[in-house]
Amino acid sequence: MNYSIESQRWLAPVLVLIFLWPGQAAEACSCMAFPDDLEKAVAMAYAQADVVILGDATAIRKTFLGILRQHEVEFSVRDRWKGSIQDTMLVRTNIGEIACGYNFKKRNSYLVFAYWDRQRKHLTTSFCDLNRTEAEAKDAIVVLDRLAKRPEAASE
Repeated sequence: MNYSIESQRWLAPVLVLIFLWPGQAAEACSCMAFPDDLEKAVAMAYAQADVVILGDATAIRKTFLGILRQHEVEFSVRDRWKGSIQDTMLVRTNIGEIACGYNFKKRNSYLVFAYWDRQRKHLTTSFCDLNRTEAEAKDAIVVLDRLAKRPEAASE
């Protein structure tokens, strides 16, 4: 067999396509640590977020941001603590924890801390934020009610 450079010209473009094909990010996700104290962690996340809601994930669509794969998640908003959001909210997150994406599941309820990507004009969130299912968020919701100075929280 002849393995000359001429007969192997196809190899370089194929290797380039393999390494540059849109997929999971090569870098592992690295998050800023929140304080161990729940009250302090929720207060920090609340202060940093542009939008904080409790909502039901009603639809999840795949989309791209350049070569980065993302999910665009539609939420039916049931409660809000921060931000001017209508009854429906769209938020983007990268696909996969290695790319810092949060793994939302359709028909589940979530506490979501989201941020405006002003350049691209959409809301974004990640694995690094304090997002959690509604069942896991009961204590955080009590803290949010106090932070937002809701009357029902003051009587507790």
